[in-house]
Amino acid sequence: MSMKPAVVVFDVIETLFPLEPLRVELETAGLPGHTLETWFAQLLRNAFALNATDSYSPFRDVALDTLESIARANGVLLTPEQRAQIIGTFAQLDAYDDVAPAMGRLAESGMRMVALTNGSQEVTNKLLSRAGVKDFIEQVISVDEVQLWKPRKEVYLHCAQRCGVEPAAMTLIACHGWDIHGAHKAGMGTAFLGRSGKRFPEIMNKPDYTAERLDLIVDALLDGRAR
Repeated sequence: MSMKPAVVVFDVIETLFPLEPLRVELETAGLPGHTLETWFAQLLRNAFALNATDSYSPFRDVALDTLESIARANGVLLTPEQRAQIIGTFAQLDAYDDVAPAMGRLAESGMRMVALTNGSQEVTNKLLSRAGVKDFIEQVISVDEVQLWKPRKEVYLHCAQRCGVEPAAMTLIACHGWDIHGAHKAGMGTAFLGRSGKRFPEIMNKPDYTAERLDLIVDALLDGRAR
């Protein structure tokens, strides 16, 4: 029996906003462009290590600390101005072209939408406003409220509580396997967005629905195929 979710939960970074502009900033500061992937991966690794030990630091602090490590490993000494410029770019990302049309369709159907982010509420609100989709989002829920990062179960349960529904009545859309896995363990429906052919990790709990395009996920949500 098909069932539409009561609330659609959007991950933010890479799901809605690509990190590519940060590559230009890294190169301008003298770092190789390929360090973008290394930086983001190590940023998540450090955050997840904090998570595993019931410790917490906000996104900006973890990002800055990891950036400094990456720079030094590449023999680059960043100035305070360069660090601020690079980190500030997180608030200046442009959304993927499919984001506004997808959210518009969900809004027309009466679907509730929230953003659940490992970043700050302030930066996320700026990004959504910049993309012209802020009015579609009922609320931005940051891990700062829980003092734990996704994919800890507590984050998803907090999101459900904030929305006044059970986790099973929500569907998370994300392009990260670890995010899908965490939401699934918390009882949420899940839809994996495999942008650019991104593969879902076989070792993690499978999503309810997988597609390489956001419009196909929206179709599935509206049809009740992605709970």
